[in-house]
Amino acid sequence: MNENSITNKVLDAIAWGVFVVLLGSGWIASAYYQMDTGIYVALGVGAILIALNLARRITRIAISKFSLFIGVLALALSGAGIVGFAMPFIPTVIVLVGLFIVAEAIQKTTNKKPIQA
Repeated sequence: MNENSITNKVLDAIAWGVFVVLLGSGWIASAYYQMDTGIYVALGVGAILIALNLARRITRIAISKFSLFIGVLALALSGAGIVGFAMPFIPTVIVLVGLFIVAEAIQKTTNKKPIQA
Protein backbone atom coordinates (compact mmCIF):
# COMPACT_ATOMS: atom_id res chain seq x y z
CA MET A 1 0.00 0.00 0.00
CA ASN A 2 1.26 3.42 -0.82
CA GLU A 3 1.04 6.44 1.46
CA ASN A 4 -1.99 7.96 -0.32
CA SER A 5 -3.96 4.75 0.08
CA ILE A 6 -3.22 4.65 3.81
CA THR A 7 -4.06 8.34 4.20
CA ASN A 8 -7.34 7.82 2.34
CA LYS A 9 -8.27 4.93 4.65
CA VAL A 10 -7.52 7.06 7.71
CA LEU A 11 -9.64 9.93 6.34
CA ASP A 12 -12.50 7.51 5.60
CA ALA A 13 -12.29 6.06 9.12
CA ILE A 14 -12.38 9.52 10.68
CA ALA A 15 -15.39 10.51 8.55
CA TRP A 16 -17.25 7.31 9.49
CA GLY A 17 -16.48 7.86 13.18
CA VAL A 18 -17.76 11.43 13.09
CA PHE A 19 -20.84 10.23 11.20
CA VAL A 20 -21.66 7.62 13.87
CA VAL A 21 -21.19 10.21 16.63
CA LEU A 22 -23.48 12.58 14.71
CA LEU A 23 -26.17 9.91 14.33
CA GLY A 24 -26.03 9.01 18.02
CA SER A 25 -26.11 12.64 19.08
CA GLY A 26 -29.04 13.35 16.79
CA TRP A 27 -30.91 10.36 18.15
CA ILE A 28 -30.30 11.40 21.76
CA ALA A 29 -31.29 15.01 21.06
CA SER A 30 -34.42 13.85 19.26
CA ALA A 31 -35.49 11.68 22.18
CA TYR A 32 -34.58 14.21 24.85
CA TYR A 33 -36.09 17.31 23.24
CA GLN A 34 -38.96 15.53 21.43
CA MET A 35 -38.11 17.15 18.11
CA ASP A 36 -37.14 16.09 14.61
CA THR A 37 -33.39 16.38 14.22
CA GLY A 38 -33.27 14.97 10.67
CA ILE A 39 -32.52 18.34 9.12
CA TYR A 40 -29.56 18.89 11.43
CA VAL A 41 -28.24 15.37 10.89
CA ALA A 42 -28.44 15.96 7.12
CA LEU A 43 -26.56 19.23 7.58
CA GLY A 44 -23.87 17.36 9.51
CA VAL A 45 -23.66 14.62 6.88
CA GLY A 46 -23.21 17.22 4.16
CA ALA A 47 -20.48 18.97 6.13
CA ILE A 48 -18.70 15.67 6.85
CA LEU A 49 -18.70 14.57 3.21
CA ILE A 50 -17.54 17.93 1.90
CA ALA A 51 -14.83 18.13 4.57
CA LEU A 52 -13.70 14.59 3.66
CA ASN A 53 -13.31 15.58 0.01
CA LEU A 54 -11.56 18.81 0.98
CA ALA A 55 -9.09 16.81 3.08
CA ARG A 56 -8.55 14.46 0.15
CA ARG A 57 -7.90 17.40 -2.14
CA ILE A 58 -5.41 18.96 0.30
CA THR A 59 -3.52 15.65 0.60
CA ARG A 60 -3.53 15.26 -3.22
CA ILE A 61 -5.84 12.25 -3.19
CA ALA A 62 -8.53 12.00 -5.85
CA ILE A 63 -11.87 13.23 -4.56
CA SER A 64 -14.99 11.11 -4.75
CA LYS A 65 -17.49 12.84 -6.99
CA PHE A 66 -20.29 10.65 -5.62
CA SER A 67 -19.68 11.57 -1.98
CA LEU A 68 -19.19 15.20 -2.96
CA PHE A 69 -22.55 15.12 -4.76
CA ILE A 70 -24.28 13.54 -1.75
CA GLY A 71 -22.66 16.13 0.53
CA VAL A 72 -23.82 19.05 -1.58
CA LEU A 73 -27.30 17.54 -1.86
CA ALA A 74 -27.52 17.04 1.92
CA LEU A 75 -26.36 20.61 2.55
CA ALA A 76 -28.81 22.06 0.03
CA LEU A 77 -31.81 20.16 1.38
CA SER A 78 -30.97 20.68 5.04
CA GLY A 79 -30.11 24.36 4.57
CA ALA A 80 -33.44 24.92 2.90
CA GLY A 81 -35.21 23.02 5.68
CA ILE A 82 -33.53 25.07 8.39
CA VAL A 83 -34.73 28.33 6.88
CA GLY A 84 -38.22 26.89 6.51
CA PHE A 85 -38.31 26.19 2.79
CA ALA A 86 -38.98 22.60 1.78
CA MET A 87 -37.15 21.91 -1.46
CA PRO A 88 -38.58 19.18 -3.69
CA PHE A 89 -36.14 16.27 -3.69
CA ILE A 90 -36.21 15.09 -7.33
CA PRO A 91 -35.96 18.55 -8.99
CA THR A 92 -33.15 19.46 -6.60
CA VAL A 93 -31.26 16.30 -7.54
CA ILE A 94 -31.75 17.06 -11.24
CA VAL A 95 -30.42 20.62 -10.84
CA LEU A 96 -27.39 19.42 -8.88
CA VAL A 97 -26.63 16.68 -11.41
CA GLY A 98 -26.71 19.36 -14.12
CA LEU A 99 -24.35 21.56 -12.13
CA PHE A 100 -21.92 18.68 -11.67
CA ILE A 101 -22.00 17.96 -15.42
CA VAL A 102 -21.23 21.61 -16.18
CA ALA A 103 -18.44 21.71 -13.58
CA GLU A 104 -16.93 18.53 -15.02
CA ALA A 105 -16.96 20.00 -18.53
CA ILE A 106 -15.38 23.24 -17.34
CA GLN A 107 -12.70 21.32 -15.45
CA LYS A 108 -11.85 19.27 -18.54
CA THR A 109 -11.55 22.36 -20.73
CA THR A 110 -9.38 24.29 -18.24
CA ASN A 111 -7.05 21.31 -17.70
CA LYS A 112 -6.35 20.93 -21.44
CA LYS A 113 -2.89 21.99 -22.38
CA PRO A 114 -2.51 23.87 -25.65
CA ILE A 115 -0.89 21.90 -28.46
CA GLN A 116 2.50 23.32 -29.29
CA ALA A 117 3.81 23.23 -32.84
